[in-house]
Amino acid sequence: ALGNVTNIGIGELKNHQNDGTLIIDVRELNEIAETGVLPGGINIPLGDLTKALSKTPEDFESTYGRKKPAKDSDIVFSCRSGKRSAQACNKALELGFNRVLNFQGGWLEWEKEIK
Repeated sequence: ALGNVTNIGIGELKNHQNDGTLIIDVRELNEIAETGVLPGGINIPLGDLTKALSKTPEDFESTYGRKKPAKDSDIVFSCRSGKRSAQACNKALELGFNRVLNFQGGWLEWEKEIK
């Protein structure tokens, strides 16, 4: 059975930014070029996610500069508006990660918050 996705808001996102949880921004490179990655996060475009989360821990860390998350550690996914991050959560569940969190508001909500 797959685990389930927990939707989180901006308050919970900020807690995760502060506690070192892995945050994966799944937007495309051209979007990241315009806005930057969600603070505290790394960018893995949605299309690369399955391959990325299937890497060995060594490969993951050398590619992304962060430790590969354990199957039972929290991972937060974010995109522009919450649609792609929800897809990312499902991909992670299929790979056996069972504590996946979807930042529903995405970049659009983050941007409002920081203005």
